[in-house]
Amino acid sequence: MRREFVLPSKDVLHLDSLGLPWETVGRPQQGGAHVLIHQFRVPPGYHVEAATVALRIEPLYPDVQIDMAYFNPALSRTDGKGIHQIVAESIDGQLFQRWSRHRTTANPWRPGIDCLATHLGQVEHWLTNELTR
Repeated sequence: MRREFVLPSKDVLHLDSLGLPWETVGRPQQGGAHVLIHQFRVPPGYHVEAATVALRIEPLYPDVQIDMAYFNPALSRTDGKGIHQIVAESIDGQLFQRWSRHRTTANPWRPGIDCLATHLGQVEHWLTNELTR
């Protein structure tokens, strides 16, 4: 797995604790840097059981938030209902489905507290909530 940029140690520890293959691609200082977590479990209700989830890492992370999530393969619901606020985007030469989901004023990014682990919690929440729409 590629390690093209270095994450904070608590992010590395969390990623390693997942037991999933992961890599960092791109350069945060040049934009377009992502953490790719392979074989990420998707809750029942989607057409796949697992996907690669990409998280964009901004140059000033962890002081600035991780926003949104990107999936490959693109997710679809088994009940045939559409998923709102999605768009295709290329990451590392592959087509990902961008989920335009954001933190709110009620749940802002907290520098020094929030990290990749807390953002993955948000991603899991978005995946579950989407199935109730």
